[in-house]
Amino acid sequence: MLSLLLSILSSTAILWIFKLIEKEKIALLPPIIVNYMVGSVLGFIISGSQTATYFQEIPPWVIYSLLIGLMLIGNFYLIGSSTQKAGVAVTSIAAKMSFVLPVLFSLFYDKTDYFSNAKIILLLLAVISMILVVFPKKAQQVDAKNILLPIALFFGLGVLDSIIKYCQYHYISNPESSSVFSAFNFSVAGILGIGILFTNKTYRTDLKKLKIWFFGALLGIANFGSMYFLINALNDLKFNNSMVFGINNLGVILFAVLLGMLLFKERFSRINWVGFILSLRVLLGMIRLF
Repeated sequence: MLSLLLSILSSTAILWIFKLIEKEKIALLPPIIVNYMVGSVLGFIISGSQTATYFQEIPPWVIYSLLIGLMLIGNFYLIGSSTQKAGVAVTSIAAKMSFVLPVLFSLFYDKTDYFSNAKIILLLLAVISMILVVFPKKAQQVDAKNILLPIALFFGLGVLDSIIKYCQYHYISNPESSSVFSAFNFSVAGILGIGILFTNKTYRTDLKKLKIWFFGALLGIANFGSMYFLINALNDLKFNNSMVFGINNLGVILFAVLLGMLLFKERFSRINWVGFILSLRVLLGMIRLF
């Protein structure tokens, strides 16, 4: 359970760092690219001498890493576009609900996981609680033509986690292979990001600023931790991987809400509080299944 807790804390830290980046009025893309570079270096440092061992031959997961790296960049673009055109609330709901796909994938594909009525009920309650937690205080109009963006984000994030689950199930069995795998994913995303970065003169100039590297490094450490520890949690809790995804997402939401109240003085409606309490009860229910 330690790896799962560290994954939750890492993912929550990502949200906190993005809040700080927004407060500093920093363009998102430069620190995002630095984040992938730092995450890649960190992963290869953690794996140490094991890195060379894994690349004596081409690992079987390389083709999936290329896809994951591409999706990391693509989902980032979708988050930005969906936020601008469909709104923050709709985008948040789509992102939060995406965990349903890897949960279902684990239930139906992973032979070590098991299906039960309790899991399905908890999954449905988790979806409801997540919607209530991020439900906007005011009604939000969304142009019909822009609704495809949050839908694409839902599938993009869900498929990404499902691919990571597939690779973990078949190829990633220990912390060393997890660090190499995560580092390679970040390397691919970083290379693609650098290519995008150098097409924009403003972004190239931003790379000369120390705070870009500072926030990018913080983001890279947290982002790497979220993937690395999640994979380790999937390995540690093999017989309940579907609940690992559920606990991870609910845990991030609960910590993020507490963080918003304590650090950013955010206020929540009654509906949001109902969602928060329901999320907490569902989280405890998922933990009991272990």
